[in-house]
Amino acid sequence: MCGRIVQKSGPLDYVERIFPNLRRVFDDSAGPRYNIPPGTRPMAMHRLAGDFELERLPWGWRPHNSKYLMSNARLDKILANAWPWKLPTTHGSILVPADGWYEWKALIDEPKPPKQPYFIHAADGAPLYFAALSNWRRGAEKDEAHGFAIVTNDAAGGMVDVHDRRPVALPPDLAQQWLDPEFPTAEAVALLAEGR
Repeated sequence: MCGRIVQKSGPLDYVERIFPNLRRVFDDSAGPRYNIPPGTRPMAMHRLAGDFELERLPWGWRPHNSKYLMSNARLDKILANAWPWKLPTTHGSILVPADGWYEWKALIDEPKPPKQPYFIHAADGAPLYFAALSNWRRGAEKDEAHGFAIVTNDAAGGMVDVHDRRPVALPPDLAQQWLDPEFPTAEAVALLAEGR
């Protein structure tokens, strides 16, 4: 995943596919966004403080004592319980709704070639729900130290001709389970392997 997503649908379009009877109104004054990079604040869904929330959170997480901002969390590292994903995996499940994402492919084989963007989206145009991990804690600032990283899968296949890594998108039923703070961690991690 090259790190650009699209959120052109309204908040209710994303929420109602997962929670059709939530009976809450969500507003987002930012409106549609077609080119959202890491380091910005896309809409994210979570239950980190108990209640369901839809808000703009920082895309990117800088672990303590690290100079790197991590915008993606590789599934193989999560499954291996490798640093730094162990702690966020136990309490930081969030979803990043999107209408798709961009990948770039070199047009010719040479150093610094021009690149062609490709917009990847669901065949039926339905929203996608990217699994993500956050290090946010109740009462903490919503900053890089408590941001999120989107889970990516190198072994997912399906786009080898464009890019070998893609975000893990969960269907609505699995997305509900991913957000549930009571859902056991081991089972939540196993859901990631079932994502598209």
